[in-house]
Amino acid sequence: MGDINEDDLEFRGGTLQLSTDHSGHDNGDNSRNAGSENLSRVRPPNTTNPSVLSGANSLSSSSTSVTDARTGNAEQNEARANPTEEPPTVYPRYDVPFNKENIQDFFTFRKGVVEAAIQECITILLFPEDGEYLGSWLLTEITLWDNEKERIVLLTSRLVMTIKYDFIAMKQLDFKKTYLDDLDTIVIGELVYPPSSLVPERNLRGVRLMWNKGEPLPMKTVWNPFSQDVPFITFASHPIFWHKAIDATLEERATYDMETFAVKLQRAIEAMQSSSCCIQHAEIVIQSYVGVTSLLHNKTGMGFFKCRGKFSF
Repeated sequence: MGDINEDDLEFRGGTLQLSTDHSGHDNGDNSRNAGSENLSRVRPPNTTNPSVLSGANSLSSSSTSVTDARTGNAEQNEARANPTEEPPTVYPRYDVPFNKENIQDFFTFRKGVVEAAIQECITILLFPEDGEYLGSWLLTEITLWDNEKERIVLLTSRLVMTIKYDFIAMKQLDFKKTYLDDLDTIVIGELVYPPSSLVPERNLRGVRLMWNKGEPLPMKTVWNPFSQDVPFITFASHPIFWHKAIDATLEERATYDMETFAVKLQRAIEAMQSSSCCIQHAEIVIQSYVGVTSLLHNKTGMGFFKCRGKFSF
């Protein structure tokens, strides 16, 4: 009986050992199953991307990430190699009609000349009944016959004043008032020529103030280059605008900027409750087809006060 009991104990012990190992594996499997069940519970249902599971986009995503990394490293290395290099300023072909040497011949390029002339015009020509003063500019007026002329422009809450000023003798020659109530259309956009025109493109923006009520110009006005009855005015930025960009403040540069004038003019129109003026953003057509005289006039800067060799006019 004693031997039998010992054998039974050994067999039972072995059985217990085997059952212990099996239970250990079962516990491991159960823990894995429990972990997978917990993960399945945490993950939201129906959000799995089939392409990710199938590996359809794995190659493309990995190659894209490598390409992006190489591109980013190349850009960083290029930026480190040229830390002070600035992107060059790109101007359209005809936006800068004069180079840096020629622009210095302008009397308005001299320091303090424009400011003194504008202040004189404000003091002499503006009165309280003209409305609140809003701003002043030196712009280029483009006439009906496509001739460029240098003009001082004053803006108030009631009118736009265009002034012809002699920057050599420093005196006012002529001025014209255009009341905002009379304006029916303001067009802001590119200055273009008719399709059949032989004049080269300007690639320049401008603003046109119109008070003709949409009616065509009479023939006596169209064919008269000295007519003063043209029912619109066209402005563009002064040539100094581009050459003042390097060493001038934003306020000084804005004096020659047509865009700044157009923005303030639009605000003045919108502030007038009685105004029915329509503001459009479209192309401004200059009715010039051959333009030999205007090209010669504009290329030589005849509409600007300049030093021309031994003469100044």
